[in-house]
Amino acid sequence: MADANKESPKKLKKKTAADETQLLYLVTKYFKLAGVTLAVWLVGWTSFSPSWLLLGLVLYLWKERHVKQRHRRMKMMQQIAENEKEVILATVEDLPSWVHFPDRERAEWFNQIIDQVWPFIGDYVRDLLMTSIQEKIQTSHAQAASFKFLKIDLGDIPPRIGSIKVNTKNVKRDEIYMDIDLMYGSDADIEMRIKGMTMGIKDLHVRGELRVIMRPLISRMPLFGGISVFFLNNPTLDFNLTGIANAIDMPGLSDMVDTIIQEQIAALMVLPNRIDVPMVQDLASLARLKYPLPDGVLRIHVVGAKELIKADVGLMKKGLSDPYVVVRMGAYKFKTPVINNTIEPTWNSIFETIVDAKDGQLLDIEVRDEDPGSKDDSIGTTSLPISTAAEKGTEDTWLPLEDVKTGRINLKLEWMYLSKNALILEKEMEKRNQHSNELSSCLLMVNLDSARELPRAKKTMSEPSPYVKLSLGQSKFESGIKADTDEPRWEQNFRFLVHNPNLQTLELEVWESKSKTRIGNLKVPLKNLLVEPDLIVDKFYNLVNSPSPKAQVRMRLCLRVLTSEYNQADIEEEEEEETPVETLESKESSVDPVAQQSATPADKTAKAGPAVVKKVEVVKVEKVNKVSSKLPEGQLIPPMDSSSPIKDSDVRQRKSPSSNQGGLYGRGRIQITLRYSTQRQNLVAVVHKCVNLIPCDTDDNLADPYIKMYLLPDKSNKKKTTIIKNTLNPVWDETFEFPVKQADLSSKTLEFSVKNDTSFYTSNKKFIGIAQIELGNMDQTKAATHWFDLQPDEDDCKPVSLPSETDL
Repeated sequence: MADANKESPKKLKKKTAADETQLLYLVTKYFKLAGVTLAVWLVGWTSFSPSWLLLGLVLYLWKERHVKQRHRRMKMMQQIAENEKEVILATVEDLPSWVHFPDRERAEWFNQIIDQVWPFIGDYVRDLLMTSIQEKIQTSHAQAASFKFLKIDLGDIPPRIGSIKVNTKNVKRDEIYMDIDLMYGSDADIEMRIKGMTMGIKDLHVRGELRVIMRPLISRMPLFGGISVFFLNNPTLDFNLTGIANAIDMPGLSDMVDTIIQEQIAALMVLPNRIDVPMVQDLASLARLKYPLPDGVLRIHVVGAKELIKADVGLMKKGLSDPYVVVRMGAYKFKTPVINNTIEPTWNSIFETIVDAKDGQLLDIEVRDEDPGSKDDSIGTTSLPISTAAEKGTEDTWLPLEDVKTGRINLKLEWMYLSKNALILEKEMEKRNQHSNELSSCLLMVNLDSARELPRAKKTMSEPSPYVKLSLGQSKFESGIKADTDEPRWEQNFRFLVHNPNLQTLELEVWESKSKTRIGNLKVPLKNLLVEPDLIVDKFYNLVNSPSPKAQVRMRLCLRVLTSEYNQADIEEEEEEETPVETLESKESSVDPVAQQSATPADKTAKAGPAVVKKVEVVKVEKVNKVSSKLPEGQLIPPMDSSSPIKDSDVRQRKSPSSNQGGLYGRGRIQITLRYSTQRQNLVAVVHKCVNLIPCDTDDNLADPYIKMYLLPDKSNKKKTTIIKNTLNPVWDETFEFPVKQADLSSKTLEFSVKNDTSFYTSNKKFIGIAQIELGNMDQTKAATHWFDLQPDEDDCKPVSLPSETDL
C-alpha cells in the first residue's frame, strides 16, 4: 500500500506534464487558426483578389510534397547504409546490384574498413576544404573574396560499396578493371557564407557505377603504374539545401540546380572525363594511362516514334504532343528538333558520340513534350547497352518506352572502329557520302602537354597566367589556367570529330588570363598527319605572332580513321604504342646528335624548331608492333622534346642521318615522305626537315633556307616552302600535292632545291643543295619516309631511286 502511495506522485507528475503539453499544443493551434482567420478577414477588407492566396496555397503544397518525397528517399538511403539487410527485407526497391547479378560480389569487409576510418577521412576533408579549397574559391573571382566555410560535417554515415565486379573479359593481362556500385546516403551538413548570406547542403545522396582501372601491372611496388577512376554513366544525385539556398528548393528551380551540379560532376569524372593518378613515374606504359584510346564512335540515328501518349490535354489544346528526344551517353547530351502536334513524329536526326567503354556504358533515351513557359513533360524513357551495337556493328530496333502506357521509338545504331591505316580514308569517305555529307570521317585526339619560353609582361616582367583555346570546325575547347608561369604544364586531352582531314586545320591560341591578350597562335593542317607513322605526331610547335620568338607549345596529335569494317592489323591496341625503348640519357642526347654537333651557338639560340630525330632502340620481333615479352622495368616514356615514336608499320621507318653527318656530298640531308592519293590523283609530298646544311651568310655562318619543288620534266608547277631564319637545321613539316595520273607516275622525277634567302645587294650564297628522286619504283600503296643527300651541282644533278624494301 505504501509502495502504491509512493508511485502515485510519479504518475501524477507524468499526467500533469502530458496535460501541460496538450494545453500548449491547443493554445498554439488556436493562435494559428486565429491568424489564418485574421488574414482572410484582411484580404476581404482590402478587396484583395483571393486568387493570390490560392496560388500561394498551390505553391506551398507543391513544395511540401516535393520536400517529403526527397526526405523519404534520403531516409531510405541512410537506412540502407546503416542496416542493409533489414531494409532489403522490408522493401523491394533500391536493391543493390549483387542481388540481381550473380557475377557481382558483396564487399562487407571493405565497408567495415571504410566505417572504421570514416572519422579520420572526415577530419582530412574538413582540413582540405578549410585550407586549400576555401583559398582557391576566394581567389577565383572578385565576387567570391568573402567566401568562407562555416561548418563542415561529413556525418556519421560513410559511403557504402553495394557490390564489386572484377572484369575478366576483354581485358589485357597487365591491367585490372573493377566496377563498383557506390552508394553514399550521408547525413552530411555543410554551411558556407558569402556576401553576408548563409547557405548550405544537407543530406547528400550519390549513387552510381564507379569504374576503377589499375594499369599497367609491374613487378615492383605498388605493383601497378597508375589508377583511373570515373563514372561510366551519370550518377544519381540528391541533396537538401539550407539557409538562403532553401528558397530555391522547390520544383522547377531545384531541378535546374540539380542539372547544373550534375553537369559539373560529369565534367569532372563521368566518361570521357576521368581522374588519373600515376603511381610510378617515368614508366613507358603510362602512355596508356596518359593518352587513353576510346573504343570507337557510335552513330545514333533517331528515326521516329509511334503511339506516344497525348501530353497536351486541356481546353485550348488538341490532345496531342510536341515531342522531342534527349539522348545521353556519359557526359554527352544530344537533342532532336521539336515536332509539333503529333504522337507519331519523324525526326531523322543523326548524332555521333565517342565511346570510351562500350562494355558498361548505356545509351539513355528520353522522349519529352515541349511546354513553353513551364517544365517539359517526360513521355517515356528507355535505355540500351552500347555493347550490343558494338557486337552487331549495325542495329535497327524499335524500343518500347518505359514509365508510360504506350509509346515506341525507332533507333538505328552503327558502330565505327578506329583505324590507323590512312589508305582506307578515301574509301570510307566515299561510303560516308552515300549516306550523309555531314558525318565525320576521322577522330582527332589532342594531348595538350606543355609550353615553354612564353612571353612575360613588357613593363613589370611578371610571369603570365596562360591558357589555350583549341578549335576545329565548329568544335571549341579551352584548357585550364596555369597561374604565374612561363612554362605551364596542362596535360589535358581534347577530342574532335573530323569531317575531312584533307581540308580542315587545327587552330590553337595561347591567351594570358590577366590581361586578356593573345600571346601566340599556330595552325596545324590535318593532312600532315596522314603521312606520319601510325598517324601520330608528338613534338613542340613554334608559336607565331608571339612577342617571344622562342615560344613553343608541345602537343601530341593522334588521328584515327572511322571505319565500319574490323581489321585486326589496322585496329590499334593500346599496348602496341610501347614499341620503342628510349635510351636513358640527358636532355641534350635526346636531340639529333648530328644537328647538335654541327650547330653553332647562335644556331642553337635562333633555331626554328627542335630537332626531332632521337636515339631509339627498336626491338625486332616477328609480329608487327610488338616488343619482347618482358619490357625493361625502368623503361621510360620519350623525353618532352621528342617526336613521335618510330614504329614498324605500314609507313616505313625513317632512317637516321647520323651515319653521315653532312651527307655524301657534305651539303646536308633532307627528309621527306611520299605517298600517292588514288582518289584525288595527286602525289603527296611532305617536307619534314634538313640537317647539317652548309653556312651561307658571311656575318653569322648561318642560313635562311627554303625549298623549291618541281615534278619533272614539267617545271610549270612550282611549290615552295616557308623561309626558316638563322638555322642550319630547319624543320618545316609542310605538305604539298602535285596532280599526276597514276599511269604517268613512273616516268616522273621529283626535284627538291634547297636555297638561301638573300637580298639583292648581298654577297651571301644563294644555292645550298639539290636532290632529284625517280618515282619509277615507288610503292603506291604505302606512305614512305626517307633521307636523301643534297648534291652540290644544280645543273648536273644525278637522280636517285627510292630505296627498296631490302634496303630498308
